[in-house]
Amino acid sequence: MIGESEQDRIEGAIRRLRSSGWTIVTEREISDGRPTLSIPAEIDDYFDDRGFLVRDLPFRWTRGMTSRIQSGFARFGLCALLDLGADEGDGRVLAARSGQSDLCRIVKAFATLEGLGYIAEPDFSYTSSSGWSDVHGRQGENAQAVFWNSQAHLDCFNDEGMLIDDLALQWSGDSETIAAALRETGLVIEIPEVPGMVFYVCPEGEGAE
Repeated sequence: MIGESEQDRIEGAIRRLRSSGWTIVTEREISDGRPTLSIPAEIDDYFDDRGFLVRDLPFRWTRGMTSRIQSGFARFGLCALLDLGADEGDGRVLAARSGQSDLCRIVKAFATLEGLGYIAEPDFSYTSSSGWSDVHGRQGENAQAVFWNSQAHLDCFNDEGMLIDDLALQWSGDSETIAAALRETGLVIEIPEVPGMVFYVCPEGEGAE
């Protein structure tokens, strides 16, 4: 799914954002009033001949949820820097930082779980209850899933996608399977002792496995 070059991955992230309702425009185009991500018209100038960023790729957003932008790029191993608390502003996809954020590491672990049949979604829904409604609508009451909600994203990640607080993960399925995938992040994982309790992914130096 993730392309070999950063250009491939940025194009993949943009396609995914577009499919989820974002309008993607260049600096020379006009937004249609929906959540909008504006990228440079001369985007090719930001890549070398192999498709890797030679400098940070700037973008601007208006409306929409900033956490969706950050997690959308992280799905493709890209670190997006933006003001998570703002309604609009300027951001950057960071050059030479592919995969080097806590968010990217967690999303990579989620990809492992997706390969095992789980619904594994970062920043899945605004509330946990709406997330579970979506999960059960996709796979029924016995669905295997792991996700966090948008408010948790805003509370627990900084503008570069690094954890600043313990991230609560909603889950169903096999706790050891989920824990094994999450351990690959190198972060501290708190495993629930009983069903109904959440997983926690903690910033380095915090929590206890």
